[in-house]
Amino acid sequence: MNIVVFIKQVPDTDDVKWTASNNIDRVNTESILNPVDRHAIASALKLKEQYNARITAVSMGPNKAAEILKEAIALGVDDAALLSDSKFIGSDTCATSKVLSAAIKEKFPDTNLILFGQSASDGETAQTGPSTAVRLSYPFITNVSEITEINDNNITVISENEFEKITYTVKLPAVLCINNSIYSLSLPKIDGYIKAHDYNYKIYNISELRLKDDETGIKGSPTYVSKVYRHDEYRNCLMLNTDELLNKIKEVC
Repeated sequence: MNIVVFIKQVPDTDDVKWTASNNIDRVNTESILNPVDRHAIASALKLKEQYNARITAVSMGPNKAAEILKEAIALGVDDAALLSDSKFIGSDTCATSKVLSAAIKEKFPDTNLILFGQSASDGETAQTGPSTAVRLSYPFITNVSEITEINDNNITVISENEFEKITYTVKLPAVLCINNSIYSLSLPKIDGYIKAHDYNYKIYNISELRLKDDETGIKGSPTYVSKVYRHDEYRNCLMLNTDELLNKIKEVC
């Protein structure tokens, strides 16, 4: 079984730097592995243990994103690849899904299962996983908390939201968006750190993915950020005794 886990590097500070086109400056901003992507990696590692799966971590971003690929290798992922090209800069979720689906078609065609974190902390759109699945014509399930069984080219999972838990079974290949998985990551072992230190990840650019210049980046993005600003935080605290509080409530009501 071949698994691809798409992971993302996200800002790790409130002091986010922005480009002139109102996109996050990912080169000059301190970054970490997207927190919920850790659940996706943990789920993949559980399947590796149960079904002898082979895992490839893939990230789209600048060369700096190799940091999280090496982190994934240290955690137990088998292979890693970076999708990196200046023409990818400014891609929205639509353009990003074009790049990710092209990577599966061109470089990882034997993939049985694709895992995403439910959403990225720098956008919270939760659109990239489903969009990639649609471009590949794969079934997809979101808010997955547990993978219960893989049998006869089918996968059964539990999807959980604030109202209910639902069990789904779909055919492979499929896309799962993992959210608050029951599986957790252990700290990397020494041999994991050693492998990560020496690992040479693959890099694929726009031409290797057979994409056109106007399909990605700002040109290929139907949405864009028109304005970014930091809202003012202030509190006007008013101390009231019981009678004053009741009078205020009466004024409002």
